[in-house]
Amino acid sequence: MIAKKAIPIAIVSLIMALPFQGQAGISEDKSAEKDKTEKKDEKEENDSDSFKKSLAEAQVYQGLMDIYLKKTGKLFLALPDSIYGADLMLVSRVNGISHTKDLVAGEMNINPIVIRFTKDHNNVYMHIVQDRAEINPGDPIASSYHRNFIDPIVKGFKIKSSEGGKDFIEVTDFFKGNEKLISPIKDLNPISMLLSGKKGIDASYYEDGSAITSVKAFPDNVMIESRLAFTTDKVYEPYTVSMSRSIIKLPDTPMKPRLQDNRVGYFYEAKKLYSSDIDGTKDYQIIDRFRIEPKEEDLDAYFSGKLVVPKQKIIFYVDSAFPAKWRGAVKEGIEYWNKGFEAAGFKNVIEARDYPKDDPTFDADDIRKNCVRYCVSPTANAMGPSYVDPRTGEILGADVIWYHNVLQLLHDWKFTQTGAVDPRVRTNVFPDSVMYESLTYVTAHEIGHCLGLMHNMGASYAYTIDNLRDPEFTQKYGTTPSIMDYARNNYVAQPGDFERGVKLTPPDIGVYDIHAIDWGYRIFPGNPGIFDEQEALDAMIRVHDGDPMYEFGAQQVLGLMDPTDQTEDLSNDHIEAGRLAISNLKIIMDNFQEWTGVPGDNFNTLEKKYNAVVNQFGRHIGHVIPYIGGVRFKEVRQGKGDGQARNYFSKDDQKRAMEWLMSQLRNCGWLEPESLIANFDESPSWRRRLERSVVGCFTSPVVLGRIKKGYETDPTNGYKVEEFLDDAMALVFEASYKNRALDDVELNLQSSTIAALAKASGLDILNNVKVGDSALDAAVDFNEFVLNVSSPTITCSQSLNADLDIDGQRAFFRIALGDNPLPQSEMRPLMTRQLQLIRSLYKKCVSKAPDLKTKEYYKYQLRVIDQLLK
Repeated sequence: MIAKKAIPIAIVSLIMALPFQGQAGISEDKSAEKDKTEKKDEKEENDSDSFKKSLAEAQVYQGLMDIYLKKTGKLFLALPDSIYGADLMLVSRVNGISHTKDLVAGEMNINPIVIRFTKDHNNVYMHIVQDRAEINPGDPIASSYHRNFIDPIVKGFKIKSSEGGKDFIEVTDFFKGNEKLISPIKDLNPISMLLSGKKGIDASYYEDGSAITSVKAFPDNVMIESRLAFTTDKVYEPYTVSMSRSIIKLPDTPMKPRLQDNRVGYFYEAKKLYSSDIDGTKDYQIIDRFRIEPKEEDLDAYFSGKLVVPKQKIIFYVDSAFPAKWRGAVKEGIEYWNKGFEAAGFKNVIEARDYPKDDPTFDADDIRKNCVRYCVSPTANAMGPSYVDPRTGEILGADVIWYHNVLQLLHDWKFTQTGAVDPRVRTNVFPDSVMYESLTYVTAHEIGHCLGLMHNMGASYAYTIDNLRDPEFTQKYGTTPSIMDYARNNYVAQPGDFERGVKLTPPDIGVYDIHAIDWGYRIFPGNPGIFDEQEALDAMIRVHDGDPMYEFGAQQVLGLMDPTDQTEDLSNDHIEAGRLAISNLKIIMDNFQEWTGVPGDNFNTLEKKYNAVVNQFGRHIGHVIPYIGGVRFKEVRQGKGDGQARNYFSKDDQKRAMEWLMSQLRNCGWLEPESLIANFDESPSWRRRLERSVVGCFTSPVVLGRIKKGYETDPTNGYKVEEFLDDAMALVFEASYKNRALDDVELNLQSSTIAALAKASGLDILNNVKVGDSALDAAVDFNEFVLNVSSPTITCSQSLNADLDIDGQRAFFRIALGDNPLPQSEMRPLMTRQLQLIRSLYKKCVSKAPDLKTKEYYKYQLRVIDQLLK
């Protein structure tokens, strides 16, 4: 570690005494001179004739609207009469940044906004268009609807001059300033922070470093680039963001929407229909998708089953920053999706091209261009955002943001998941052919998001262990039926399977992905209305009833309760998959330094690789924890015989999971070889936290609440809460029941359990007894583990739905915080009973403890429990 030098107090005092110019950046005399110049310009611009003259020296950009940029940096729009009342979209994108702690170049950090211009004699007004509330034309209640859903004004601009059917307005402050509507500095959103782990940048804007830097105009859109200067509030670190703001005309003929269905995972736009024909309102959603339609002359061929080229292809341009050795993989991953469109009746829909070198009409900053952008950043991630016409769900443009350090993530996944079976990955730099496999996977996954598809975290649950070790099956289907799952590499495969032909990677795109594209993009004959085609869409889903390969599993947020919809998992048997994977991890640890070490290097890089192995082990533990109090969700429809939506895991499933977890906790010393650990700067703390996490699961009020509900739903196969607790405690305190000496693992497990029981019983507060280390409280560790430890993942462009709209696209998620916990009136007596049972056990053990350490532990804990129970 590098020591930080202290700054002498005298120097600090001197600095503090100096006048601070970090935000102003100019002297008082220069400020006065600047004020005079600005007042002169303002006087000229307020006079119509003088204003026209003042624009003579301005650079003019002609497009959707004419833009005038003066040498002074002032910016004016000339709005034609045709623009008023038209639906436009304001899109903001980062195109340069001074550091990547919060944003990266190419990212749309602000939701696209539908706007509309109106005017009166003096001003032009920018409105935000309300696009979620709807009413059918001619409805008797329409007049009331329009009075109650006016489009709010967000900005007014004084008309400087009107000439030739155009109104001139100044927009300098809107685009150059820190306009809240489009500022890269966003208010803290607690939900977004909880999901992403990012707090965002807290910064103050200063004008002197900010400017309009360039303007570009196209027939259907205009783009204004601004440099915005900030200082971060805590340390006064300069922070500069270059923003590109585009105003785009939305299609005059809107695309026909398609209804969303939770059984197929698409991002969507939410709608609320007000109608006098229904009692109340009708809530519905429409999916996000590109406009892919047959040409008029190809309609007969299309409906007869022939593949046709669409009116408009989807072209993705690949950033010239991509090294040549990776470019082919990126292009291949993009064009995999043509298989899906062929199922929907189209051919050659999606095409990958390099950034054109000599095409003056191409501009990567043109928001209409779909690009795969390379971002040099330490972030280990990738994402596939898009911007959508909210009226119809039409995707107007999309990008893949490819962070450089995703390569490290891909390396760690492949090594920890297949290093025991694939000799090619036992190296610090993979051969290009090996990295090629992972690069196509990442690209295809992100392009899937760009096409409208959500994560399908339940897909991999469709496969059995035997499937994943079968060469023929894996060569055909890969590790999962959906590339939109997080099923990276085949960690179920065992040594020798690779040589037998077992495939270790996901498919190009899976059978679910092909089905989803068919469902979302197929055109039906007769041009039925949005609600009229619902029956046909339902039939496309029903034809695959009972086939798990075609099921959609919604991603869970803020916790886990359905073990069938998890990230980073494989197969429908997580316990056996975990056993096989951990067997492979043991092989990796036996050869760890030989396969990953660099002679002469220090141990810092080796420690990072070690942490990757620990994380992989933690994932397998995390895959089994949700079986305890687990619920399997199913999308059901009324009157269709689909069964019930919530299906609880049986007592046998939960008991098997408990026993496996405790076995793994007691036998994971292989992951801490002293010959390796002794060379690290800090001793690992993961094991104690993992132990506390599992104990926290056994005593979680929410988990126990689900166990109770499962028993009430099915007493024959369910687990009584009292019986579950007895079985759990018998497993935790097994060494004491068998009168064995307590090693460090047993001491930690038992003391953590007593601390968790004390907290859950309320006796710690009632009797003012501090039990255990509150900083490592079992319940806290359990929550942190469930939310975070299951894996660092590519987060893509997804966001939370539950009638919350965060960072753009809306989607169907399972929120794991809604279940009722076991009531305190039941919880506290049950936990008190367990403390009493432990006291009785310890009293029997203390006199015959096999060693002094164990005996003194019993004596201490008896004093603690006695205080709790007094």
